[in-house]
Amino acid sequence: MLFLLLSPRMNQPLLKKIPGRNSASKAVILLWLAFCPLLAGAQFILSGDFDGRLNYLNLRRTISDSLNSKTLNFFGSGELDLKYLHKKWNVYGSVFVTYTVGTNVFSTQAQGGFGYGFYEAWARYYFSRYFSLQAGRIEIDYDDQRFFEARDWNGLVTSHNAIIAHYLKPDTTAMVDLCFAANKFDPGTGVFSTNRSVNNYRYMSYLYANKRVFDKQLSLTFMNIFSLDDNGVDKTVLYGRNTIGMTGWLSLDDWDFDLCGYYQFGHVNDGRSLSAWYAAAYISYNPVEWLVLMPAFEHLSGDNFADSAEWKKEVHGFSLLYGNMTRSFGTSGLLDETYRANLHPGLNNLYFTANFGIARNFSIEASYHWFSLAQPYIRQFNPDSGKFIFVKVPRSFLHQVEVLFTYTPTHSLELSLDYQLLFPGTAMMHYKGWNFNPGSPVSTAYIEVDWYPDLYPRKKKNKTLQPYTPRS
Repeated sequence: MLFLLLSPRMNQPLLKKIPGRNSASKAVILLWLAFCPLLAGAQFILSGDFDGRLNYLNLRRTISDSLNSKTLNFFGSGELDLKYLHKKWNVYGSVFVTYTVGTNVFSTQAQGGFGYGFYEAWARYYFSRYFSLQAGRIEIDYDDQRFFEARDWNGLVTSHNAIIAHYLKPDTTAMVDLCFAANKFDPGTGVFSTNRSVNNYRYMSYLYANKRVFDKQLSLTFMNIFSLDDNGVDKTVLYGRNTIGMTGWLSLDDWDFDLCGYYQFGHVNDGRSLSAWYAAAYISYNPVEWLVLMPAFEHLSGDNFADSAEWKKEVHGFSLLYGNMTRSFGTSGLLDETYRANLHPGLNNLYFTANFGIARNFSIEASYHWFSLAQPYIRQFNPDSGKFIFVKVPRSFLHQVEVLFTYTPTHSLELSLDYQLLFPGTAMMHYKGWNFNPGSPVSTAYIEVDWYPDLYPRKKKNKTLQPYTPRS
């Protein structure tokens, strides 16, 4: 039958022999005849990502959730990805299903039950080896994930309705991306909605430029992100916010140095002016093959709520925009949502990470974080008056110790065991509805199974665990 469809000589006889033929059936056959040569030379790739996480938390909430504040919570997701590759075209689509029971520090938005929808759906055309154009619903993800995040467990959408012009040299020494994105104006529902309440913009554009020199030992990145948003009531008045800055990365044998600085200015969506900044420094040292050590420091400017005259006319809280900072804030995700907004007391994050490569497919990462407030005043809700009040608190906000075990028995299966010990400060009382008790440690742990198979075509890779061999 396929041969008959592909044969030009049989086209007319075939159309005449179709029982009950009509215009619709003819149209389907004509489309098949038109596109089957393209399909014959195309490549289809079907893959998946199935993830499940069982979490334990010895902490109660001051507000109810779908499990009535039980300590065991489950988060699961399934994703099917289809790629179509043909000559200069790349077409990609992914269907996503989630199941959540309960609420934990990874997401205070999970209500239990199922969520589903298209996560990504885009097409990309290569005009040349250097230049391509991509359009659709796209997950924007750069290596640092400061301002654009990859999908995680925080329940926030991470894809954007965007058009991106890409320039990339084949040797990857130069890269430029220019993007324009717009959100839906209707409220939308579910974790896959791209409305402004999730991505906090109506319109967004950015320029990302990266240059590598000295045999790729020095990398310089420039980024400018501009967004327009309304106040959620009057959609005819838009407020602009701009974020601009640079990152420099230098690699010298066993040492890596990373410095970055960004300035944020314009207006927040209630009309107040904005002036905020962010700076970070990372030093990575690889003394032996199986060990990587990294001390780091990050600072986000914040608002001094005690200075009401200043705070009412200008905001100084730096927003992480659409990022999650799980690579530097820790996998708990406890602070992610708060610092997406511009209204906060700022944050200092001093931390140290040690990564042990026990074997090729097994590693242990240990980290310690000390979070402190840039400004010693926070907003707390007073249940008696029903209003927010400003309270002076010690700057020390949270101490966090984390150990993560990761084992990859095959190329498509990853097992993780994570344990965290949190030491909250006075400022964390009633934080995000949690009943933190200053001075009382909180323990949380999770087991996660992540399976990301290549469904079609199947790929065979070495599944043997390789033990670590000391450097000679």
